Amino acid sequence: MRRSALLLVAFGLVLVACRPSTPAPTTSETALDATATTLPSIPPTTVSAATTSSTVGEGASGFPVTVDSDLGPVTFQTAPRRVVSLSATHTEMLYAIGAGDRVVATDLTSNFPAAARDTVKLDSFNFNIEEVAALEPDLVIVAFDFQGEPEALAALDIPFLLLGPPDTLEGAFAQLLNVGKATGRAGRAGALAEELSAEVGRIVAAADSLGGARIFHEVDDTLFTASSESFIGDIYARLGLVNIADAAGVGGPFYQLTPEFIVDQDPEFIFLADANFGVTPEAVAARPGWESIRAVVEGNIVPLDGDVAGRWGPRTVDLMREVFEALQGQAP
Repeated sequence: MRRSALLLVAFGLVLVACRPSTPAPTTSETALDATATTLPSIPPTTVSAATTSSTVGEGASGFPVTVDSDLGPVTFQTAPRRVVSLSATHTEMLYAIGAGDRVVATDLTSNFPAAARDTVKLDSFNFNIEEVAALEPDLVIVAFDFQGEPEALAALDIPFLLLGPPDTLEGAFAQLLNVGKATGRAGRAGALAEELSAEVGRIVAAADSLGGARIFHEVDDTLFTASSESFIGDIYARLGLVNIADAAGVGGPFYQLTPEFIVDQDPEFIFLADANFGVTPEAVAARPGWESIRAVVEGNIVPLDGDVAGRWGPRTVDLMREVFEALQGQAP
């Protein structure tokens, strides 16, 4: 698999496009959606004050608001009418909280929900600030600084949020709340975060009876993986699983393992985030030396939806549920 495929699976890279302007929210809409100001706790980890530091302003319609980004607080005086999402993750968030009618552009990998596929696409691997500026956005959401995107946006005074991959589910849900506040959909974002948090709690509680298992999460077929320092690894940790990547002692959220290391660690489950790229359980089982791995012997090679596994949006809880159900199917 090409390295660009790795980036698409692991991070959901970003592109831009345009559509006609959409109407501004009414005062009643934004007032209703300015109510959520705190992140619900996610068992079994408590939420730190840092993740709930965003505040909602005193304006009659809930604005101005100040939200957190990776580059510090950003204040919005009014609700944005034209939003460009350069991240498939945040595209999913925008539509999930009812802000899809503001979205005038998305990246090439924004394929969910179906409405996002209809937006014109521009290649984020070849970021073009002139094309972005031509859309006249009053909010651009970016997940990475690969080509100087933040500097280019700031130079043209285009409001933006840089929201990179979080380390935990708390961080993912905090981003959901911040996207909601920035777009005047804080109430809906808060309700969704509460719903997702409750589902996480139910899955974690149910997983207590399964016992810990050693797992290997495959990002791509060059054996890049996700450690417990990633939001994906946080999901496995909450389910009480032992991530073999941590034993490598490399550090960081994503890195490459060797075939020999994986065979030696003998994972009981292998989860394939690269299944969308044609990697099958049969292909994994046929890898030289892997026939002795317990996951191969017992048939516990689980294909995942790479889009869901590579994004930290609302469907992250679906990933947790899918992993749990795979474990549950093998429980004694």
